Amino acid sequence: MKKNLIAVICYAFMSLHLFSQTKIGSFKNSLKTNLSNIKDVMTLVNKESNDITFFLADAKNVYVYRLNEQFEITNKLISESKKRKFKVLLGSAIDRENYHIFLSNKQKNKFICINFDLKREKTTSHEFVISKNETLIQTISHQNNFYILTGNKYGGIFLYSFNKLGQPVKKAVNNHYNPLVLNKKSKLVKITELLAKSHETSVLKKFKKDIPNAIESVSSNKKMFVRNNKVILTLDHYKKLTQILTIDLAKKELTSYKTYEKPLANEKSSRKKTNSFLYEDKIFLIAGDKERLLMHVLEYPSGNFIKDFAILKDEKIDFKNSPIIQKGGDYNNHREFEKTKKFLRKITSEFIGVSVIKNKGDYQLTLGGYIQRKANAAFGMMGAMGAMPGLPIASFGNATVFFNPVMLAYNSYANTKSTRIECLFNDKFEHIAGKKAPENVFGKIHKTEIQNKAASTIFKYKDYFIKGDYNSLNKIYTLTKFTY
Repeated sequence: MKKNLIAVICYAFMSLHLFSQTKIGSFKNSLKTNLSNIKDVMTLVNKESNDITFFLADAKNVYVYRLNEQFEITNKLISESKKRKFKVLLGSAIDRENYHIFLSNKQKNKFICINFDLKREKTTSHEFVISKNETLIQTISHQNNFYILTGNKYGGIFLYSFNKLGQPVKKAVNNHYNPLVLNKKSKLVKITELLAKSHETSVLKKFKKDIPNAIESVSSNKKMFVRNNKVILTLDHYKKLTQILTIDLAKKELTSYKTYEKPLANEKSSRKKTNSFLYEDKIFLIAGDKERLLMHVLEYPSGNFIKDFAILKDEKIDFKNSPIIQKGGDYNNHREFEKTKKFLRKITSEFIGVSVIKNKGDYQLTLGGYIQRKANAAFGMMGAMGAMPGLPIASFGNATVFFNPVMLAYNSYANTKSTRIECLFNDKFEHIAGKKAPENVFGKIHKTEIQNKAASTIFKYKDYFIKGDYNSLNKIYTLTKFTY
């Protein structure tokens, strides 16, 4: 009787866990005949047809498979145009039956566009370069189009769009409007001094709506959001103000520069940490030290006040819906504690951030901080903590920054040492007390990382997430659906 009861409980637990994940399809990489490993995978979702196109790249070739909504192959094509020097996948674009993918060399100053004509089953490619004075800032994928944003040391920002043949058209976006911005020392500098940093850790991070983001990602002091045909850049280097620049993709011009005062703006403290996050028509501004943390919620872009919240070291946090969670420690991967003083001390020790997402109608905020791991520790912990084993180190720190913000968000979730709380609010930003914060969808995906599969990827499709796993032995690519 006891054994039967245990079996029933185990079955119920497994059913509950598996309910949020479903295998929805698979396909074979039948075009691949060589023995080299798949090194990168890029997915492109056509918003008009809901087709999904997979680009699987090894050292020499790119294999293309287009799937319909039933996850059946409708077209496939191989390109032998990929040259070894082009190792970094940057993004893609669609023009009817023509699919373009863009790659660069490791230095990101030489590029190639490979065009896949699925109707004629033909591939072509051409190379292009950017000026010696320019640095790649970020790439933009919007409404089936692709753009490259660059900058130079003189303060010039340039937008590369692409014609139907995939050839670049360059435009200076700040010829007529080039405001100076404030750096962390409150000195006015050229915009590109903050944006055009070539080191991987300094790359401008981009965020997509309704993607859960780890504290490691949102604690970045420069972020990019794309909405309503506009590129919005937020800068948090200066502790008193969040600075926001807007580039209009239709006009290909920098059209506005706005500032928003942060909490504790007049508080002078070397320990003070600040940041912000943009979500829908709201901007969330935070500032904290060992004594307190304040958060202001404002309307965007008007700046009108909506709500403020405070955490004081000697008081309980009255708007949290989770315990205080520390994840990714060297000896204990998951710890919980209750002391507010300890929470403030930990989150303000290095980097701080706030992430916002809508979950079943509620605003779910993740508020916290993280400690940057040493390079050797991060490398050693990647496999142990469930990072995608098939993803090369170059992709983990580099390529996903450009072409797959979802994968970057997942890797950040799986590989950081963070301290955080989860909070739930209604549309009026009234705290929803007594309700447990739902599990992050990446947490569900993380639990399934039990095999060393090459070329894994995660992407958003419709209102759910898909994890793709490639088995190099049988060349089968498996798709698993995960819901919130």
